[in-house]
Amino acid sequence: MPHTLVRFAVAVYLALISGQSAGYALLDSQWSAPAATFYVQIYNEQDGYDAPSGVLWNDAFETAMALWHQDTMFRFTVFRNSYADPCRNGFTGDGRNGVDFKTDACGVGVGSTTLALTINTTSVDDWGTTVESDIIFNESKAWDVYSGPQRGNVYDFLRVAVHELGHTIGLDHETRYPAIMHPIASNIEVPLQDDINGVAALYGSDGDGIPDSEDNCPTVANPDQIDTDGDAEGDACDDDDDNDGMPDSYENNNDLNPLKARDADRDADKDGFSSLEEYLGGSDPNDRKSVPRPRSLPFLVPLLLDD
Repeated sequence: MPHTLVRFAVAVYLALISGQSAGYALLDSQWSAPAATFYVQIYNEQDGYDAPSGVLWNDAFETAMALWHQDTMFRFTVFRNSYADPCRNGFTGDGRNGVDFKTDACGVGVGSTTLALTINTTSVDDWGTTVESDIIFNESKAWDVYSGPQRGNVYDFLRVAVHELGHTIGLDHETRYPAIMHPIASNIEVPLQDDINGVAALYGSDGDGIPDSEDNCPTVANPDQIDTDGDAEGDACDDDDDNDGMPDSYENNNDLNPLKARDADRDADKDGFSSLEEYLGGSDPNDRKSVPRPRSLPFLVPLLLDD
């Protein structure tokens, strides 16, 4: 499938962009499903495979992935100890998502404030659909893996990895609300509510790939979006799929078809009462001796007029 490079999404230490609208910001590309797999074998020329703290870069990267798993439906997986060059892949588009330390952006110089960048590649045939994402960490910076406040000019690989994986998911920089996607590296270490809301806007809260704003069942996965009765509530979360006044569970338990509205008029036991009347009256639609209970009438107190 042909591809084209659509953008560099960059995390920086100093403020380079401003004026974002309130709330999460989204890139113009996203995956067709809320999932991506990375080839992970991270090596730093200065420190090797381990951060100065002793934590493997690979392990820190997987921890960053897991932080997105906690409160969103997006799922990352890895091919451990398997290297994919983010520069070769980013421009040839072979679908292998890679991560590495480099001193430049695939032959292009980066500013002194750039900590890392993400290259998202989208399909020409399906514009806006991400088919590959690659992450580069600026090797000219001092890195480690640690928690707590930032340590001068030694940057925490883990929190920057969380940020860059947010770009992989499809999130852009956010400046109005506290978020891991803020363009300036800070003491924020994990995705915050604004980041979580952004992922839900892209893929839905239920993980079916349909944004909540467009999903007719935002809390129940239903990628087919089937809505039999056309009431804007998908069958997966609609307790009355045919809109005939009887819950699907009642119809299933009484040999009725929850997808056929005409079942409401059916009189299976030939007692003169329809299925809907039997449901409303609390009787068995398949037992002729069971008939709807008459509804009680309100007790009326007459208004007496004085003579």
